[in-house]
Amino acid sequence: MNSFNHQRGWYKDTLNKKISGVCSGLAYRLDFPVWATRLVTILLFLSFPFAIALGYFIAHCCLENKEY
Repeated sequence: MNSFNHQRGWYKDTLNKKISGVCSGLAYRLDFPVWATRLVTILLFLSFPFAIALGYFIAHCCLENKEY
């Protein structure tokens, strides 16, 4: 039996959110720990603040909330 999940889009995870759920949704999508995704986002923000803030804002506006 194939247990591959075909429904793994990128959504905002509103249950595990700190700001809007973008990082926790991305962590779920990539099978990566949420804390590590948030750490990488913060480190990238320190290096490229405008690009990361713009990308986060666009993801916040465009991504749908995960249905539970």
